[in-house]
Amino acid sequence: MNSYEVRILDIKQAALDTYCIKVERPDKYSFIPGQFTNLSIDTTDPANKKTLFCFTGLTDADYLEFFIKNNNNGNQIIKKIINSIIGEKIRIGEPQGNFKYKGTGTFIVAGTGITPVLSVFRDLRKKNDLAGNKLIYSNKTMEDIIQHNELYEMLDLNYVNLFTKQRYDGYYFGRIDDNFLKMHITDIKQYFYINGSSHFVKSILSILKNLNVPDDLIIIEEAILKEYQVTKS
Repeated sequence: MNSYEVRILDIKQAALDTYCIKVERPDKYSFIPGQFTNLSIDTTDPANKKTLFCFTGLTDADYLEFFIKNNNNGNQIIKKIINSIIGEKIRIGEPQGNFKYKGTGTFIVAGTGITPVLSVFRDLRKKNDLAGNKLIYSNKTMEDIIQHNELYEMLDLNYVNLFTKQRYDGYYFGRIDDNFLKMHITDIKQYFYINGSSHFVKSILSILKNLNVPDDLIIIEEAILKEYQVTKS
């Protein structure tokens, strides 16, 4: 699989321990909203494994954008990238993944699981085709939300926040369960897009199955299913 050396164009903090990274876009490089790629620094260092990140920018922008969260889990690539300076070079791979928009539905995500969805929503907004979609977005605290104002501007009342660590007036507190989804889902004959941690994906998938949502209406990145050893059936 091909890889490309690109310069870092911008690095800004976007949320708690989360940074927005913009890099050069290789000539004729294209991706589908919802896809991901791998980023690496020094490919000659065997300890420098590739790390996967989702595209968040528009497909026709002259740069590529990623949101990268430093989880303090010892990932050296993330630490090197967020501590880089403008003009330094990193390598990116080819676009991968099959998480893509198939039609109007409800997006249920947690934390950085918003990143592929952000690319999808931005693309739909540009096409004036965002109406009817809903986002249920779970985070630990308000400070963890990625692009909160932009998401509210795009979705308005179809943007639902849920927090698991800190309580806020006017917002839901706790984890997504059967009762919560029953309250926010009136039609199971729509697409449901899920993304987040392994525990989150497994939990939401189980709830949707209990609600008798058909398998073909549940959209999860296949690479995530394989990594988490999860099956829809």
